[in-house]
Amino acid sequence: MADNPTIAEIKAAETQAANAVQKAKEDAAKKLNRAGTDAENSLKEARQNAARQFRDKIRRAEEAAESKAKATLSKRDADAKAFYAKHKDKIPAAASFITEEVMKKYGSSQA
Repeated sequence: MADNPTIAEIKAAETQAANAVQKAKEDAAKKLNRAGTDAENSLKEARQNAARQFRDKIRRAEEAAESKAKATLSKRDADAKAFYAKHKDKIPAAASFITEEVMKKYGSSQA
């Protein structure tokens, strides 16, 4: 009975099926590992993109703040110069008035 070609064919088919199942399991494990690696890489890339976008937003906000600060300082400087130009003729009179008032109240320090 061992010489029966049908039994040999069945055993060969079983062996072939077992090998195919083993190969399929190995392929599935490889695909699963590859999918895990791809997922890790996608997550890493997403984190890097998020960090890059965050840094870009911070940089743009800092640039906008710097620009606004410069504009404000420029305006305040112009306002101060205009105020000085408008009132510079009054400075000698104010200084003289203050000097006179101090002299009246405290007298001369020359003793």
